[in-house]
Amino acid sequence: MSIGRTPAVLGRRACAVLAACSAALHGVLLGHAANPAMMAAMVAMMIACLFCARDLWRRGSLGVWCAVALMNLAMIALHMPMPTHHHGLGVASAPSAAVDPMTMATMLALVEVVIAAAVLAYRTRHRSLDAVTLDNRNTWGSRHSS
Repeated sequence: MSIGRTPAVLGRRACAVLAACSAALHGVLLGHAANPAMMAAMVAMMIACLFCARDLWRRGSLGVWCAVALMNLAMIALHMPMPTHHHGLGVASAPSAAVDPMTMATMLALVEVVIAAAVLAYRTRHRSLDAVTLDNRNTWGSRHSS
């Protein structure tokens, strides 16, 4: 691993640990499942989180980062309407009160979305659809012209 790539690898692996923590939070929430369908959905999300963690640990391709962003956006969309969320003023009980696992999972998903979006924006910042199309045409033409 070269010196220039070390921060990127460490950052990617830190995000893999976040994905594994997300899977662990789903495991904690399994006990709160209202029905077997919800339990099955949480098990599926645990497995998906672990696959993303594995893929982020091994390689950080654009497809992996896109999957991380989309999966976490889906988790946020599913978690927000859950009845354990308390929106509005005056719901905080005591400053020492523990944060419930659903809120932790939602906040973790939000952090993962922001990181994945930043990585995707950074890694694709110099791409242009016209440049890619033109490059592909030039490559195709030079290889197959006789």
